[in-house]
Amino acid sequence: MRRVVYWEKTDRLIYFDEKATPQFWDFHWQAEGKPPAIGPRDDVVVVSRKYLARGSRILEGGCGRANKVKAMADAGFCAIGLDFAPDAVKQGDVRSLEFPDGSLDGYWSIGVIEHFWEGYASIMAEAARVLRPNGFLFLTAPWLSPYRKHKVRTGGYPRADFSSEPAGFYQFALGRKEVCSELVRHGFRVLRWRGRVSEISMRDDMALFQRQTRWLLNSRGSLVKRVARLAIFTTLNQYCGHSFLAVARRSAD
Repeated sequence: MRRVVYWEKTDRLIYFDEKATPQFWDFHWQAEGKPPAIGPRDDVVVVSRKYLARGSRILEGGCGRANKVKAMADAGFCAIGLDFAPDAVKQGDVRSLEFPDGSLDGYWSIGVIEHFWEGYASIMAEAARVLRPNGFLFLTAPWLSPYRKHKVRTGGYPRADFSSEPAGFYQFALGRKEVCSELVRHGFRVLRWRGRVSEISMRDDMALFQRQTRWLLNSRGSLVKRVARLAIFTTLNQYCGHSFLAVARRSAD
């Protein structure tokens, strides 16, 4: 399990593992094998359909092997993907995008901003630049959820302070107030915020419920078990979601 500490100065959790370099991702994807297929009920399709019309031009910045880009294309969107890893479908840097101003209707950033020790302001600025007025940013990252905040207050994470990037930095878990403030600062209006994949937080953060979580996550089981799993994790998302999904609209200028 990754080591996790709380950095009080920034009000963030820091996860230590291996730095998320382009080489790290290439190795990770090669070891993972064939990327999983993304179905029509995945957030990337459902949420895109809710806010954008078929044919809309959508970028996924940090797309990995582009399985979600393919799902959006299959759903009728003009989907584009890029990543900074050499083996990505199209190589590019989310901090310096090669797209004209206002040329995109939507932008998905899925688990990207948390890996930059120096911050994600440049990613937000580029997203605001390439999106048309009233275009949509769909943003996900690990969340300093209400449960994790409770765990911080009760001493559940060791505390540490840093003057520079530490060895082994992998990612941050970010708070809602921080992320929403950054979105507003870059000209976005936050329309929606919700927690996601609470099963990961239950597995990694809640030692008391690990046995029950493993049982629920086991793919084998009856229809009753599958319904219970969906109901429990959906209910817990707002309290202990591992990550968040923020939907934000760029200002109309």
